[in-house]
Amino acid sequence: MTDNFLEPQSLGVPCPRCQRDLQLKKGRYGLYVGCSGHPDCDYMTAADFDPGTDAQCPICKQGKLVQKTSRFGNSFYACDHYPKCKYSVNLPPVPESCPKCDFPLLLKKKTAAGERWICADDSCDYKSSIK
Repeated sequence: MTDNFLEPQSLGVPCPRCQRDLQLKKGRYGLYVGCSGHPDCDYMTAADFDPGTDAQCPICKQGKLVQKTSRFGNSFYACDHYPKCKYSVNLPPVPESCPKCDFPLLLKKKTAAGERWICADDSCDYKSSIK
């Protein structure tokens, strides 16, 4: 059995439409807040947690990279200024610049030998020593 299932958790806050409890639920695209009176009440909103990182988008330099979930359930990190900026990476970002090419973002890659940081720029071959 996978660990992807989450039992709805009551938040102790009344629904603005029907006054029943709101619950934190996990759906196809991640966590959301929904009414406990579903399907009679279809109130839903985004969960109020920030899955963002401290990493700034290296392309537009205005947005931050936030964790998102694909329709297949895989995590990735994309600029929060989408659709204006479409930068995304599959590995967790590290807000440090590359010592070899000065690209403003490194990625955290887990290997069988341990964890290492690699440059997010495809043309650079920087890899840190195994930590």
